[in-house]
Amino acid sequence: MFMKLDQQDLINVDKVDKIFEEIELNDNETDLKKSKFDKLKFFFKKRGNNLKEFMGKSPLFSYALKRIIYAFITLYIAISIIFIMLSVVTTDSAYLSGVNLEKLNIEYGSEQYHRLLDNKKRLYGAYGSVFQQLFIYLRNVTPFIPKEIIKNPSLVGTEIVGEKTTVWFYLGAFMNSASGGVPGTPVLDAFSKSIPISFSVGAIAVVLSYIIGVPLGILAAKYKDKSTDSAINGTSLIITAIPSLVLISLLYKMSIYVFGANGTYADSNFSTKIWPVLGVMLLIMPYIIVNTRRYVIDEMTSDYTKFAISKGLSSRYVFYVHIFRNASIRLVKTMPEIFVITLFGSSILVERHWSIDGMSKFILNGVSNKDTYVVLGYIFISASAGVFSSLTGDLLLAVMDPRIKLTK
Repeated sequence: MFMKLDQQDLINVDKVDKIFEEIELNDNETDLKKSKFDKLKFFFKKRGNNLKEFMGKSPLFSYALKRIIYAFITLYIAISIIFIMLSVVTTDSAYLSGVNLEKLNIEYGSEQYHRLLDNKKRLYGAYGSVFQQLFIYLRNVTPFIPKEIIKNPSLVGTEIVGEKTTVWFYLGAFMNSASGGVPGTPVLDAFSKSIPISFSVGAIAVVLSYIIGVPLGILAAKYKDKSTDSAINGTSLIITAIPSLVLISLLYKMSIYVFGANGTYADSNFSTKIWPVLGVMLLIMPYIIVNTRRYVIDEMTSDYTKFAISKGLSSRYVFYVHIFRNASIRLVKTMPEIFVITLFGSSILVERHWSIDGMSKFILNGVSNKDTYVVLGYIFISASAGVFSSLTGDLLLAVMDPRIKLTK
């Protein structure tokens, strides 16, 4: 028997067919999407395996990359904390430093005053909430993002005008002329002029400190617990115990009143310029002498040294071929760090006394005048240099000493 279908039943059958067609179409689209997702997943997995294999074959590169990433994450966190702390103590008057409101006929608290203040804050990237300002600053110091800034700004009424330019790295601008630069001008421009001056003084002092300090440390180690060792090591400890401010002040006055040197570094002769170098050397050379002595003594008392001597090798051969070579590897590791510490730390007092136009004036004047971007710029540059100097020391150690493996 056959069932007779009316027109309504035919319509229902057509609807069911369309539903099945839609289900089949959706299934095909789902399979297509799933196939694309699997291909994309396989692509990233393959690239990840290739990267992992490359990192395994290049341990120095892998170690350096990880150190740089972790270091800059730490640096950004530290900069964020310092930025928030400085923002809390920075008043509106700091942004309007050098602006004569009476000359501009602007009353404090008026609409023009607030418009001028807002324009000044925009010039420094300090508009919005504290966290918006922090985000702007972190973006400015990230070299992979282009930034548009105003160079050589000038004030026309309440508006800031100047030459707009795009830069990749921006440390901010001077807020106060007492910090060592013209308000509104980039901090990096002033730093780029002063860093070579600090570099010249610091580099000479570091090189001379190693040339003199390393032989003295070796001499003290060879004659351990004897009069030579007591004289060298004792003198180093005494110099280290004297406060740096007192030590540099005494050296500065002695250079003027005893040896007749000039009191300023600029436009002076060799007899004056040597004293700042000696000042930096007094601050870092005791550290080099003590470390050299310690490293050499460690190698002298090691098992391989005793074994070499027991095999009949001469003490002179063992010392210069084995002991000094291994001790020098540890000394080389400290060289980049000492140089950065000298450039951004130890030389501050020396540059201050001899009026050297180096980096020290920015951190001292910036802190005293609450110039936020000068202080932050100095910290960012010095901390970044410290990161790379520490990394350079580790890589030098790994290259020179085959026993060091920068892997898990």
